[in-house]
Amino acid sequence: MAAAVALLITAGTASAEPEQLPVNYSVAQWFIDANTAKAPFTPPGGNDWTCVPTAAHPEPVVLVHGIAGNGAGWPAMSPLLHNNGYCVYSVTYGIYPGQGGLIAGAGGLEPIPQSSKELRDFVNQVLQQTGAQKVNLLTWSEGTLVAANYLLFDGGNDVVDQSFNLVPIWAGTHAADPLVNAAYGLNVAPEIFAALRPICQGCVDMLPVSDFIHNLQAAGVYAPNVHYTNLVTRSDTEVIPYTSGIREAPNATNIVLQDVCPVNLAGHNSVSVDPTVAALMLNTFGTPTEVPCAPSPSPSI
Repeated sequence: MAAAVALLITAGTASAEPEQLPVNYSVAQWFIDANTAKAPFTPPGGNDWTCVPTAAHPEPVVLVHGIAGNGAGWPAMSPLLHNNGYCVYSVTYGIYPGQGGLIAGAGGLEPIPQSSKELRDFVNQVLQQTGAQKVNLLTWSEGTLVAANYLLFDGGNDVVDQSFNLVPIWAGTHAADPLVNAAYGLNVAPEIFAALRPICQGCVDMLPVSDFIHNLQAAGVYAPNVHYTNLVTRSDTEVIPYTSGIREAPNATNIVLQDVCPVNLAGHNSVSVDPTVAALMLNTFGTPTEVPCAPSPSPSI
């Protein structure tokens, strides 16, 4: 009888373990997934609306993609979280109504405040379906700004515990400065920004001169009840300077990737599929994990 009981316990434990999925630390795989996926843009291990949070991981994790991305583009972080017992959900935001053709699945193009409301509605759906009281966010690039707006202005402060932010853009990015300076020099900046509004207002909102960035900075960037972890890389060629993602506060932790692993030169995109970054994320969300250190296979990308 004791042996039978032990067998039943073992079987029950085994059935409770999540199916182990491949974790693909590949920029190429991210690019393929994001650019070939069709709605509803589900990443491996993500958007299982029957998932029940466990006592070990009571807070689902919501993934928030970057500019021109979608919810399918998480080949490493989504299955890794799933394999470790988290309920994982990946939002797709910022697709203009009627958007089709080559950019049918390119998110993040709408104004960031509009995308923020889409994130709010998605998180509310996750809370309702799972019965969880709060979620954690894993945000990336433009997604850091969408989440910041949500946390400050659209109710996220009350239902989000932590936000782990990959290459955040709190002060905007100067990557487009040559074009922006030329537009101002030719006195056509208002016309250019107006022309971009129906095409990619999200692109404009990330500029340091944008009203969105000015309003975010004036509001203090951080919501008071959320803990922020900001992961930046000195090899970032899209958030310029990379220190745009560093902001001190009692409820914020700032991590420079090269301070953790000097030989890891992962860039703006490859941080989303990097083993060192992934381990730091798991530790932040409460899963003790050894942090590896190795050169990035996709430096500065």
